Formats: sequence, C-alpha cells, structure tokens
Amino acid sequence: MSEIKASEFIKLCKKKLPEKRKILIHGEEYYLTEQIIKFFSETFDCEKIYVEDENFLNRLFETESGGLFSGKTTFPIVIGIEHIGGKIRKKQDKEKFINFLNSKKEYLLVAKTKLENKTLKTELFKKILSSIEIMVNSTPFDKKSLFSILKKKFKTAGKEIDDETILFIIDSVGRNLQNLKVETDKLICYPGKLTKETVSELLFATKSGNVFSLIKEIVKNRKKEYVKNLTLVLQESEPLSLIALLQTQMRQIIEVKLGKPVKLPSFVIKEYTQLTRGIPLKSLYKKLSTIHEAEFSIKTGIKKPEEALKEIVFKEDF
Repeated sequence: MSEIKASEFIKLCKKKLPEKRKILIHGEEYYLTEQIIKFFSETFDCEKIYVEDENFLNRLFETESGGLFSGKTTFPIVIGIEHIGGKIRKKQDKEKFINFLNSKKEYLLVAKTKLENKTLKTELFKKILSSIEIMVNSTPFDKKSLFSILKKKFKTAGKEIDDETILFIIDSVGRNLQNLKVETDKLICYPGKLTKETVSELLFATKSGNVFSLIKEIVKNRKKEYVKNLTLVLQESEPLSLIALLQTQMRQIIEVKLGKPVKLPSFVIKEYTQLTRGIPLKSLYKKLSTIHEAEFSIKTGIKKPEEALKEIVFKEDF
C-alpha cells in the first residue's frame, strides 16, 4: 500500500488515470476529498453508496451485478467509511464486506474526516487496509501554499489586495479550503480595495453577526429564536455557504473552549468564552456533528436545505 497527499493525487489523476484503483481517502480537508469524488464520478460509471444509509449493505452488493445488462463495470464509491464499525457489527457482515473489497478490482472508500490511529488499528480496518492499494491523505494546505492559491484567485478576479491582507484572511478564516472559498468569494464581490480593515469589517459584519446569533441559539439550544433568525438569514444566504460558516464558527468555539490559541479578534474570543461557560465539550462536539449531518442531508438530497437547517436544534441528544 502506498500513501499520497490528496493535492498530489489530484495532479497525478489529471495527467493519467492511476493504474491501482483500490483507494481509501481520509483527512480533515474534505474540500479536496470532494474534488477526488467528483473526478472519479465524471470519469467512471460510478455508484455512490453511503454507509449511513439503512440499506447500505444491500446497495453495496447490488453494484456487483450493476453491469450485467449495460455491459459497463460499476465503480463503487463508498462514502462515510468512518462509520463502518458501528454499521456492520455481525461477524458474517464484516466478512462479506471484506470479501467484497478483495473481489473488486477498483473502488473508492471515503472518510469525511481524518481516521484516527485507534480506528485504523481495529480488526475491521486492519483488513480494510490490507485490501487497499493507495491511501490518500486529504490534509490541509500549509500557509505558504494557501497564500499562493489566494493571491492567484484575487489576481484573476482583478482585486486590489496586498500580501499582508491575504495573510490576515488566512489567519482570520483558518486553513479550511471550503471556508476560505466561501469567504473569499464574498470578498471578491466587494467593489473597493481590500485592506485589513475592510476585510475585518466584511468578515465580522452584520451578516456574519446574524450567523453568530444562529450559533448562539444552537449552543444555547434556543429553538424558537433559532428558527426565527434562520428564516431571516436564509433570505440572503445560500444554505451550503451558511452551513460552512456554522461549521467554521462551531470549530472555533470548540478551540476556544479547549484553550487553544486561535487567531480571531479579541472581542470574538471573549464572546465565545462567555457563550460556552457551563456547557460541556461533549455537547459542543455533538452539535458540530449535527451540523455535519445537516450538510450531508442537503448535499445528498435526503432533505430540503431549510428543513435540514431547522432540524439542527431539534436533535434529541441536545
């Protein structure tokens, strides 16, 4: 089994299709993971199977006969592999799954997060690792690479911005590519020159303040206020962009709660500290997971965007 970074894997795929196609991808930078899923979806006759689906195993094994009448070989993309241990508990089901992987010539297993060492050391994942040929690590870009990407993006858009301000954007938003895309897309729409002062106002302006209000209602579990505020925010926000902002802020809230150094304005850190006083970390992690689930429901079409967003504060474990 060979290992490669997602960014390098994408470059290689653009030049030539990989000869070895039993692939597992995992990591924190899901934006890169999505690019790889998109590449294989556009290149092969693919079948996406989601581990969290109720009929996951049936869907998986249906791909074995998917090409009998069409004459095509179906390329399985199994999404949410980090949940596989909790999904198939019976020994015979685990054996069927591993036999499936061993019998297929090609597939893509996708984890939406980084797989921890303790997970990779479980009996099931040891067998999974023994069956794959390539492990792709979807790791975030370093600051230097992100700087180059953003500088090129602003230059292409014809925006006037200096290097110091680009670095300020990275420090303020973080290294998550999806979050950076959402925020820089908004900044590019600003008609004037982008300075540190202007960027600071735009990133933490009224609209973001409304999102912060949503975060407060989620953290405090104030259902009525959340739904009312959400209705107003959705009038001028795209649901997936809103989800990305909620994810970013919830991660930042957790980092502040953990006492980690975060590059945020001091007033934001103070608000986050006061907001989470008396709230257990476990609860915050559950809320972040629920926001991820809402994103999953929207992207897969399981639920309508407004419905998925409203349900965030109505989970029983809150």
